[in-house]
Amino acid sequence: MKRFFVRHAKSSALIITLSLHGVLLIIAVGFVAFQVLIPPEPRFKGVKVDHIHPNVPLILKPFQTSSKKPPRPVIKPQPIHITSVKTTSVTIPPVAMIGVPMIGRTEPDETGLAFTFDTNVNFFDSEANGEKVCFVVHFGPATIGKNPYSRMTGYTIRKRLEEIVYALPDYVLFNVACYWAGDTCAMSPHMMLANVENKQKMLDWMEPVNPLEGNYDHCFAWQKSGSRVEAARREWPKRVEDLPSYSPKWIYPYGVPDSIEEKYLGKETGFLHWGRGVAWSILTQKPDTIFVLTTNYIDGWGNGNNGAPEKMVAGYKKMIRDIYGPDKNRWPTLNVVVLSHAGRDSAKAHEVLNSQFGPLVKAFRGSGAVIDEISKFMNADERKLLGKYASEYGE
Repeated sequence: MKRFFVRHAKSSALIITLSLHGVLLIIAVGFVAFQVLIPPEPRFKGVKVDHIHPNVPLILKPFQTSSKKPPRPVIKPQPIHITSVKTTSVTIPPVAMIGVPMIGRTEPDETGLAFTFDTNVNFFDSEANGEKVCFVVHFGPATIGKNPYSRMTGYTIRKRLEEIVYALPDYVLFNVACYWAGDTCAMSPHMMLANVENKQKMLDWMEPVNPLEGNYDHCFAWQKSGSRVEAARREWPKRVEDLPSYSPKWIYPYGVPDSIEEKYLGKETGFLHWGRGVAWSILTQKPDTIFVLTTNYIDGWGNGNNGAPEKMVAGYKKMIRDIYGPDKNRWPTLNVVVLSHAGRDSAKAHEVLNSQFGPLVKAFRGSGAVIDEISKFMNADERKLLGKYASEYGE
């Protein structure tokens, strides 16, 4: 054997070298396989937690298996429909000054913010814009009459007034007062939002007024309630209830204080009839729109229609300047509707509107209208009832 390795020294060295490399290769392969097939034991690094409150639930977020973001939802904006608003203007100051505005037409206050939503109101063909509206409506004997046929005029006015108020947007402020001669009686001592609750309140307030049938005079014939109404007139705003069945369910009687009458009209006369209703609106409600519905012109300066509208204009201008300020753009509009009784000639009503109320309407940027035929404002059932009463009462 020894001779063999000596004789083949070079070959033996090669064989030994190959053998050693083979052994090393086997060991290396085994080591790598071992490392691949047998992973090391996992090691966990603890996180220090100072305190876990026992009453606070542990919220586990699900493991995100994908890096893709979920698709964003598509939201289609719904259209906003506003049917009653004629114009809308918004004045917005720098963001740092923005505050919460009052409801209604507001002038910029210390916050610098003002909102205006002018709503067009059609009151028996007299139109005006505003969001604080007072209705001053005649409910005396000249409107009502003494039989169901003549009472259809007042009945129709009441029904249409209900519908007009019900059509107001709920952001509008409104109030109603009925008047006759020396009586002005408000539904509320202050303006009310035209929401469903207050609209129903108006309906309840007027529901018993001047029914078509029955033996009575008119809603201002207070009977035994007269002394309480007179006392409340001097204590505004005092509520009076338990009135006759043909009167409003409750009233807030209003009388202009003597000092106010003297200040604006002098010692010669005072506010009465429609004039007291307008004074009530300006002094206690501060509306931006006033609607007056009447059958004639009485201002205390003369008998019947022989008044002095120019003196009333001067008195109201002084009053409004004190209440609203010198800017005439802030002054209320005065709008007048003169009505005729069912079946009567309307020529006199047009004369009253043009010659008597004309100066007031013009001075206060209002509009005027005449109800020359009340049946135009009746629905089909009311016109049928009007014909029935006409045949029964010979008119």
